[in-house]
Amino acid sequence: MGRMHWVVTGLCVAGAAASAWSFNWFSGQLYSRANAGDLAYKPDDMPPRIDMASVQRDWPASLDDPADGNRLIAYHRDMRGKAPLPSAGADADVTAAAPPADLGTLLASADPDAGKAKVQLCASCHDLSQGGPNRIGPNLWGVVGRPVASHAGFAYSSAMKAHGGAWSYAKLFEFLASPGRDVPGTKMGFAGLRRPEDRAAVIRYLATLGNGAPPLPAPKAATD
Repeated sequence: MGRMHWVVTGLCVAGAAASAWSFNWFSGQLYSRANAGDLAYKPDDMPPRIDMASVQRDWPASLDDPADGNRLIAYHRDMRGKAPLPSAGADADVTAAAPPADLGTLLASADPDAGKAKVQLCASCHDLSQGGPNRIGPNLWGVVGRPVASHAGFAYSSAMKAHGGAWSYAKLFEFLASPGRDVPGTKMGFAGLRRPEDRAAVIRYLATLGNGAPPLPAPKAATD
């Protein structure tokens, strides 16, 4: 009887251990074991390349993956009290990054059809038809080349009225990147288009609305 008791006890312990292991394995398939906030690299060796301005402007969509948030938090925790990391090449010959394409080059290669698709973001607040009404924002027919804050019947903010000038290609390009940053106090709540190519495509399409758009700026010649 005593031997049978120990056999039963052993089987129970083995069964419990097997059940615990199975549950642990199964839960590991459902949930990541990675500890939130742990770094997968040493900041001194490989600082994360994070555009903090775009993270702040487009949060949380600017983080492509949920794990990016954990890495960002971990990086800040690790860097508390430390001196800023030197920029790449600070102690060596600095290799300048390739400059962004100039506006003339961007507009020359921009696709108006792609801009037409992207401009649907604007259609919830702006009418784009000839003679169409003002909505939350003014009608955008013929906006390229039009004086700023000049469309009849729309109540522009004092900030927009003071902005002055005309909606040139360059002015629209800067404004669409971040309306609130370009014209502080504007009533336009749109966060902006981060990618220069997207802004160029939208502007190319807007230039087709009406016949008052000025000629496209010429691309700058490539220099060494």
